[in-house]
This record gives sequence, structure tokens and C-alpha cells, in this order.
Amino acid sequence: MKVFLLVLLCLSYLNLFSQKDTILPYREKVLFVYLNKIRSATSDNDKKVANGKFRDYLLETILLPDAYNHPFATLRTVGFISSPDKKFKIINWNVQLEDESNLFYCFILRPGNRKKNKVIELIEKSGYTEKLSKDVITENNWYGALYYKIIPIEKGGKDLYTILGWRSNSNISNMKIIDVLYISGNHVKLGAPIFYTKTEKLKRIVYEYSKKATMSMRYEYKYDRIIFDHLSPEVPSMTGFYEYYIPDMSYDAFEFEKDKWVLKEDVIGVNDPEKQTIKQKTIDPLTGEIIENEVKKQWVDPTDANAPGGKNKHLPALPKEKKR
Repeated sequence: MKVFLLVLLCLSYLNLFSQKDTILPYREKVLFVYLNKIRSATSDNDKKVANGKFRDYLLETILLPDAYNHPFATLRTVGFISSPDKKFKIINWNVQLEDESNLFYCFILRPGNRKKNKVIELIEKSGYTEKLSKDVITENNWYGALYYKIIPIEKGGKDLYTILGWRSNSNISNMKIIDVLYISGNHVKLGAPIFYTKTEKLKRIVYEYSKKATMSMRYEYKYDRIIFDHLSPEVPSMTGFYEYYIPDMSYDAFEFEKDKWVLKEDVIGVNDPEKQTIKQKTIDPLTGEIIENEVKKQWVDPTDANAPGGKNKHLPALPKEKKR
């Protein structure tokens, strides 16, 4: 009888543990502990070990049927970015090493319709190279970045998604990236020849700039454009050395026209007239956390000779509202 009760208690405990391990709030608490171990580790080896545990447990968790709609709000240094059409999520984080280089990780999560969800992992290989800027790449040859915006577009009847991202490129420079993502079966592809400048047709856009500066890049739904800081060298002698480029208080934009993004130079950034302040989001390079600051709205006239880059000649034009 005692043996029977002991077995019954053990089975009940194991059943309770099994049930508990499938409850998303419980699993989120475990992930929170793993994530804190990554952020508090002092050596590269400890960070990689902690990240391996976090990555494996996160993958197990997001495969659960209810995980797609779970907010994971306590995991503040991990991005959970939903596509506006709710077809997938980008789950994205980084690990900064002692030499200030970064390792990037990314899951593409799709809902599984009562069954377990579907996950495609992007695998960082060799970081960003000039060759990758002109290639269509797969999930197994990823350059590594943190994405913060998904913009659905359509081309030739196919669902494409323009994505905006940030990358810590070296100990002296960062990058902002505009790319195209699309899912084909169980595979992800990045890059499409839909970016038009005055001289080139490109598969993705990459801007490198000084780590001392912050480059703004955002999507404006009202004007259907991606507006961003124009970059110039700190001094003329640094022309072509992009790790020394900074915003010069003028703006360029890619506007969506006839299934492609077309570069427009010297545009005017327009704030919502109803708002006296604007919110700016930046990524903390040390923690990977997205930080939101509220600042007074202010427009700097790019023709002002006293403004940074003011000696350049600009012919800014107000944007027109567009609808797709």
C-alpha cells in the first residue's frame, strides 16, 4: 500500500511538472532567467553557454500552439515583431562580445493552425560583406541584424515584406539595412531587385555610419515611404570611409512606386501637426534593448549654412500623400 501511494505521488508530481512546463507564463519566467544570465555574463564563453540554453528553450517554447499570440513582455531585449497581416513574426536578439562585435539570432515564426507552430531559423555565417549586398540569400547564409519594422508589399502576385534593420558592424561603425523578406515553403529568402537609385538597381540597401552618431530610419505609412538621415563624412578627407559618416540634418527617402522602391533625395521630414512631441526608438548596443524616447518635434532647415551639412545644396520638397 505504501509503495502504491509513493508511486501515485511520483506520477502526480511528474504530471504536474509536465503540465507546468507547457504553460507559457512559466516558460517565459525560465526564459527571463536565461536571458539575464546572457546579459550579466562577463566572459564570451559564459555568454555563449547561456545563450545556447536560451536559444534551445526559446525554440521549444515558440513551437507550442499558443505561443504565437503570447506577448513575452518580460523579454525586453528580444524583439517580437509581427507582420501587419499576422502571417509571421520575427523573433530577434543579439549577444555583444568583449571585442564589441555581436552575434545575431533570429527565428521566423508562423502560426500552425492547432498544431505546433512552424519555425525557420536564420543562421549568421560570415557577417556582412559587400558581396551580400547584391545577392539573394537564404536562411543559412544570413548577415546578422536586428529588425524593427515589417512593411508588406506585393509584386507579381507574391507576398513580399520590406524589413528595416540595425547592425553593429564593428567597434567604430553601425549599419542601417533595408531588405526584402519572403517565405517559400519551409525556406526564407532575403533580397529582391526592387530598390532603384539614380545609377543602380539593388537587392537591398545598406548604410554604414559612425558609432558616435545615431541614424534615423523609419517608415511613413501616410506617404508610403522610408525616410532616413542623409549621411556625409565628418570632414571632406574622410569621403568614402563610411565608418566616419554622420547625419548632416538633411533627409532622403525610398518611395514605393509601381512595385519598387525609388530613391528620392533631399526630401522634407514632416511631423504630425497634431503632436507637439515625437517618439524616437533606438537600440542600446550593449543590451540590444529597444529604447523609446520622447522629444520635442523640431525641423532643421537643410539650407541653413549654420546647420551640419548646410554648405550642401538642397532642393527639398514636401511629400505627397499616397495610398496603395
